[in-house]
Amino acid sequence: MKQVSLQNRLLLTATILLVFFLGMTGLALDKAFQSSAESAELAKMESELYVLLGAAELNQNGQLEMANDLAEPRFSVPESGLVAQIITADESISWVSASALGLILPPFEGLEVDKSIFQRLPVSGEEWFSYSYGVAWIDEAEQEHRYSFRVMESPQTYNQQVVKFRQTLIVWLTAATLLLLLIQLLVLRWSLSPLRKIEDEVHQVEKGNRDQLTEAYPRELNGLAASLNLLLANERRHLQRYRNSLSDLAHSMKTPLAVLRGAAESEKTTPETRKGIENEVGRMDNIVEYQLQKAAAAGRVSLTEGIAILPVVDRLLESLRKVYREKAISYNVYIDEEAMFIGEQGDLMEVVGNLLDNASKWCNKRVSIKATLIRSDTGTHDRHVFTIEDDGQGIAEEQQELILQRGARGDTQIPGHGIGLAVVREIVSAYGGKLTIGSSGMGGAKVEVYL
Repeated sequence: MKQVSLQNRLLLTATILLVFFLGMTGLALDKAFQSSAESAELAKMESELYVLLGAAELNQNGQLEMANDLAEPRFSVPESGLVAQIITADESISWVSASALGLILPPFEGLEVDKSIFQRLPVSGEEWFSYSYGVAWIDEAEQEHRYSFRVMESPQTYNQQVVKFRQTLIVWLTAATLLLLLIQLLVLRWSLSPLRKIEDEVHQVEKGNRDQLTEAYPRELNGLAASLNLLLANERRHLQRYRNSLSDLAHSMKTPLAVLRGAAESEKTTPETRKGIENEVGRMDNIVEYQLQKAAAAGRVSLTEGIAILPVVDRLLESLRKVYREKAISYNVYIDEEAMFIGEQGDLMEVVGNLLDNASKWCNKRVSIKATLIRSDTGTHDRHVFTIEDDGQGIAEEQQELILQRGARGDTQIPGHGIGLAVVREIVSAYGGKLTIGSSGMGGAKVEVYL
């Protein structure tokens, strides 16, 4: 199933939230408009009721009479949408406007003096606005006459206003939604542009047009860019190391192969020749085994997870004991079981393996390896110091820099090709570390690696 892009996910989420928010806003505005329109309707009906009060008078008999010419002409026009009623205290009809002709009016209950009710009531099957008010007149004989006035108006005008408002509201909310979505799309494209830049630069790296990312990104992506650059650097270093390993293996095999070729071409196979062949075959087997073990140990790049140092050293020593079994070397290990290396396992194997191999080659009987943790102030750049010592003849001061060069050897009497320390220095430099060579208290050489 095809994954939805990050931009589309964010846009979809923003659209849902925007539609929900504007929908709730529209409902709130609609309710507010209806409330305002009803308030306006009430104010209008109060004015219309006051018109009726102004037109009503008590006659000499104490009966209420209405003027023939009302200030609101709609009371006199049938089907005008405006109706008025007046009832007495005993709820008998005192007066009904001519506009009520043909309408079925709801029952009218009398009200206390100065009491009013605004509500909706059914008129001929339709909900009309109704406003009722209770009044009292005192005649010349100081007798009280109570009446209840009621004005009823069709909701047609009100409904038209509501419909028009809703149409206008929908238009503006739709326009606002589209505008905000456009703005959101532009903001998303601008916000996600660093990710597209990373993608483009990664493609450029794949094509070989650049070596690493620029790291000129927002703060939130700096860590990602730095991790990718570290990954790329480790991969390049890993590839170069494999190339060097193949070259080293080829060089290591040249001499034994030449000896075997010469023995095979010899017409006479003497016991001495046979012994030489056996020795060289043994050397080849040990070299191949050691190099293959180191290649197999090269793992994935680890940017966050630590690699336990002690098991790696134990594996290396297991191989070295086989390679140098005739010397019966005593290996002293001083490494904490919880010591961790942040980096690639293959790099750790290459560094420690080459140093232990050199120490085993030059020692008499003893080799020491120690790993010490040096913590930084921030705790983010902790390093280990690997100290490897032997009891051999040591390395002269004038040769300490020379032997770090690829192909250089301190003593041609000892088998080797002068590659190991150069490989170590390359890896250590890639990690921003340091390598130093000095004299050991055991009498031989001491190599310290800050990794």
